[in-house]
Amino acid sequence: MARKVTVIPANPINGNKDKKGNGKKIRVAANCRVSTDHEEQEGSFKNQVNYYTEMIAKNHEWESAGIFADDGISGTGTKKRSGFMDMIAACENKKVDLVNTKSISRFARNTAYSLNYCRKLKNLGVPIIFEKESINTMEASGELMFTILSSLAQEESRNISENTAWGIRSKFQRGIPHINTELLLGYDKDADGNLIINEEQAAVVRRIYRDFLEGWTPSEISRRLNTEGVPGVHGTVNWHSCTIEQMLRNEKHVGDLLMQKTYTADFLTKTQADNNGDLEQYFIKDDHPAIIPREEWEAVQIELARRENFRQRHGIRTGGSSTDDCFYSRVFCAHYGGKFIRKNWRGNRAAFWKCENAEKKNDHTCNAEIIQEEILRQAVVIAWNSLVEQRDELLPRWEQMATGGDALQRYRARMMMTITAEGRLDVEVPELTRSVLEEITVHSPTELTVAFLDGSERRIRI
Repeated sequence: MARKVTVIPANPINGNKDKKGNGKKIRVAANCRVSTDHEEQEGSFKNQVNYYTEMIAKNHEWESAGIFADDGISGTGTKKRSGFMDMIAACENKKVDLVNTKSISRFARNTAYSLNYCRKLKNLGVPIIFEKESINTMEASGELMFTILSSLAQEESRNISENTAWGIRSKFQRGIPHINTELLLGYDKDADGNLIINEEQAAVVRRIYRDFLEGWTPSEISRRLNTEGVPGVHGTVNWHSCTIEQMLRNEKHVGDLLMQKTYTADFLTKTQADNNGDLEQYFIKDDHPAIIPREEWEAVQIELARRENFRQRHGIRTGGSSTDDCFYSRVFCAHYGGKFIRKNWRGNRAAFWKCENAEKKNDHTCNAEIIQEEILRQAVVIAWNSLVEQRDELLPRWEQMATGGDALQRYRARMMMTITAEGRLDVEVPELTRSVLEEITVHSPTELTVAFLDGSERRIRI
């Protein structure tokens, strides 16, 4: 007698039935996303969330496993898509039986990401339903169609990225900037999109430029601002040395505008690269009101370069000290050129300075003796008073610098003429030392050379 075989079609979605036939509701997770946070897309995002909330509620065989949403996040990656990654985690923890999403482009625009997570969920027994394309990833033809359409979605993302970049660059060519003032301290935009000075923030910008020319490092400036509770561009107190240095180099503070300083190097990863000649740049002088006078801004740019050359000459790595000591990275050994570092024993013993090479265990160990910090202070006072006493002889050089030098030389010369006119020092003044001292070379604990930023130099014996 021939056997009769009845085929029961596979239906992975209905797999949640116990052996008694009592069906459990299918736990459905909905995935929503819009790629920008523009107001015109806000309704689209809310509509997606409302749509899936109502759709799951109307289906009596379904129950919600969550609406996993990312608002204003690109679909070319997953790093910042917290909602998407929470959904994947829920699937891995067996809390989801089915994922429903509007379209492949809403799921991801990166083909590699799409296939990776599609297969991951498929191996977990969790199908994905793409409504627009009518694709079920558990079906035989599902992955083929998904691969093809996912590639098209990625290409669409490329076209969108290129069109957006073209639109921005075409505006650059016409002198129309693309500026986010939420990231630009000191400026707001008026109704026509023009930059206008925010006086409260501008006061902070002016202080940063002034402090830098007075000898403070970016790390010291950021630390002082944090200590004093000065709010930054976002209204929070969170200053970093790199932020200070970027501000000091920003041409917008002098009223100029350089467009296309960076560009998107990879539309998938959204990696930003510095434009070092890869693409055209567009420069407009005196585009908007200046916060910093041009001569002061130019002096800061020269001083930035001077400090970088100083660090390279002395082999000082970038960064700053954890203290605000005015002698930090300005005291050097005459024997091997090593930097002197500050030491301070516990208790009441006075601070002293020691050549960093004296602690090295090799053939170049320096035999330089330690030097008391008080000796450094005395040397600065003696050297400075020597300039005051010889002021009349130095005035012609300073006057020539003040009229014929570059912006930084003019600044230094005017400062030297003003401060030396105030007379001799009785004790060392850290603020003065910071603003005028270039370096101290230690020949012995009682013999030092003090070099000032205007080019003056004095060899001192104590």
